[in-house]
Amino acid sequence: MHELGKLDKMKSMNREDMRIQEWTTVSREAQIEIVEKKSRFIGICLPIKDGEEAEERLQRCRKDYPDARHHVFAWRTIFPERGGRYSDDGEPQGTAGMPVLDVLRKRGIDQAQILVVRYFGGILLGAGGLVRAYSEAAAKALDAAEPIRMLLRKKFRVIAPYSAYDTLRYRFTEAGFYQEEAEFGMDTEWVVAIDPEQEEELYAICAETTQGEALCEPVGVDYAPMPCYPD
Repeated sequence: MHELGKLDKMKSMNREDMRIQEWTTVSREAQIEIVEKKSRFIGICLPIKDGEEAEERLQRCRKDYPDARHHVFAWRTIFPERGGRYSDDGEPQGTAGMPVLDVLRKRGIDQAQILVVRYFGGILLGAGGLVRAYSEAAAKALDAAEPIRMLLRKKFRVIAPYSAYDTLRYRFTEAGFYQEEAEFGMDTEWVVAIDPEQEEELYAICAETTQGEALCEPVGVDYAPMPCYPD
């Protein structure tokens, strides 16, 4: 197991400071499988909270595939501090863990882990073959986990009458606002996340659509997910 190099180990960051305006992670856990010269490579990618969660997921992976020859992994975090780890888990040095880590690095993915489980098929792949196989499994697992951008946004609670709900949701979507699921009680209520520069636009949409019946109140600043489209 290796830690990231000194250039990648920045000072501790307090998430409450919200100094990072944007970062990219994955939206869900996903699993894929490829076969290379009879060796099975099972790629798993998932979002993680911190290194402790990454270690727990690795141990679960080893229990799920106890008879696999190798359980290679790599992960990167920026909260609560920037760092990461990787392991070749018995493969020749530099042929497994580092290629998996490079997939995360090149795509700029943080708060995520990739594990690649290998069942040896009896045919040696050589150093180049191992690098290609682990890289391919990692990349396909990452794509399946759906990369997503997390943007720092100002959040508002919107309370509006039922009669205005559908129109407001549509107008907010057109404006590019992120919207959480609504709660339905006496009125409709949901959280909208916007760029701070769009605050006047939010109030204007609410006023125009509901003739002043909607209530918009700020509830804080946090990260909101946005689709991450390939270049």
